[in-house]
Amino acid sequence: MIREIGHAPFTVLGEQYAVLELVWNGDVGGSFDLVRVSDSTVLTEDESFDSYPTDEQIADTLAEHDIDAEVASCRFCRQNVLLATAHRHGGGWVGDACCWDERLCSTQ
Repeated sequence: MIREIGHAPFTVLGEQYAVLELVWNGDVGGSFDLVRVSDSTVLTEDESFDSYPTDEQIADTLAEHDIDAEVASCRFCRQNVLLATAHRHGGGWVGDACCWDERLCSTQ
């Protein structure tokens, strides 16, 4: 491994979590782990993700550790999104990673 890239943390049930990107030497790709920020516990210890995890993959990983991360359907693409990172918009939820952009931000 040549470097770690920490992505923006998010809060679920009062605890912060973040995706940690691991960049490998001589390898085109990398891997991604889900980490509890407070004590740096890697929740994907058994198997990292090959690409940045979807909200549903994050929720599933948290559930494996008995952490109930609420998900809802994005009102635009219908993907399951983490409520911890989603935006309330027009009576529904919009996923931060899938559909949220500055145009929506300006209509709030």
